[in-house]
Amino acid sequence: MARKQIYKIPLLSWLFSAGLLLVMLSLSALSLGYANFLQADAVKTIELYGQRTMSPERVKRLTDAYLGQPLHALDVARIQESFLEYPLIRNAKVSREYPNKLNIYLYDVLPVAYFILDGKFYTLDEKTTLLPLPDKGMLYNLPIITGAQMDARSTNIGEALQDETVTMLVDYLKILRKEHQGIYLDISEISYDKRGIRLISAEHGTTVLVGSEEDAHLSTKILAQFISGDSEAGIISPYDYIDLRYDRQVIVKERK
Repeated sequence: MARKQIYKIPLLSWLFSAGLLLVMLSLSALSLGYANFLQADAVKTIELYGQRTMSPERVKRLTDAYLGQPLHALDVARIQESFLEYPLIRNAKVSREYPNKLNIYLYDVLPVAYFILDGKFYTLDEKTTLLPLPDKGMLYNLPIITGAQMDARSTNIGEALQDETVTMLVDYLKILRKEHQGIYLDISEISYDKRGIRLISAEHGTTVLVGSEEDAHLSTKILAQFISGDSEAGIISPYDYIDLRYDRQVIVKERK
């Protein structure tokens, strides 16, 4: 009669098998959880703040690639750099807002004036850097610097104009914008010739002869005092011209 053999599985083998099964179940759960996390983390909304200059088409090109991407995996620094490649953006900050939102804060360059090269309009910042018009066109209320003769081929976007007259006029406009904003906003054109700095009023087309670079600051203060009695808004009065080139005098010609 055959003898019955009984095999006993060692306790350690049972523990190893149970441990292996537990690890496999845990990995499966983690994988499923990670997959669910990626899906829950996908970018659904992108909000832009502070942006005025870019067209909807440009914004779409810069942001569409991030829709549907895992929010945690986005390269925030690279996104910021992509917006800074547009010359009219001076700073960009990007933040994640879980679970599905990407926030982009943009800070525009604020130009001082328009400038014309070879019949084409550009803008200038406070360092005379040549910048393009916004995608949305001439949306700024800025004076146009005229009379400077320059070759557009000698200057690239993002480079400062190497012209003493343009630099002087930009420096004057910076002070004007800071100290006499009402007058600054009323100027449609500024130029420089043998008579000194010349302004053209946007509201009434009045020519204002400010005088030399050295006298411009004092002359502008006198102009501000002169027009304060005529307009609370700081708009230059509707004379044919205002001449400030003489010591502490204001000479005007009435418009016919």
